Amino acid sequence: MRVKSLFLMVIMTLVSVSVAAQTTVEVVLAGHNSVPTVRSSGTGILDVTVEGDSLFVSGSFEDLREYYLGASIHFGRADETGNQIYRLTAELNEDKTSGEFNAEENRFELREAQKEALRNGRMYISIRSNRNRSGEIRGQIPPMNF
Repeated sequence: MRVKSLFLMVIMTLVSVSVAAQTTVEVVLAGHNSVPTVRSSGTGILDVTVEGDSLFVSGSFEDLREYYLGASIHFGRADETGNQIYRLTAELNEDKTSGEFNAEENRFELREAQKEALRNGRMYISIRSNRNRSGEIRGQIPPMNF
């Protein structure tokens, strides 16, 4: 009985350590977050997760004004544009104005400078369309504690 209890405690500790090592935040994308602001009915909600030295992005977007052109993560504060760091891969719906991001396809290795930017809320996600090539909807990644 003691061995069984000890085994369960070890398993629970390992599970809680692995959960504690993962941080997830929600990013809301909209046209009014773009720089400059874009009038768009497009929206998106993405989960950004840091686990160890890896960054994962998952979620979906919909109702772009024109066909999806691409999506990426950039350095930058909410009121500025910045350099692209990672290009995201989306699975598009039939209309090509909506789609999903799967974490397995959107996994990136983090360097120390990128971790620091995530901790300070200095990264954003932008989705581009044919009509708005510099970005139709955008969302700031909130400061992450990891």
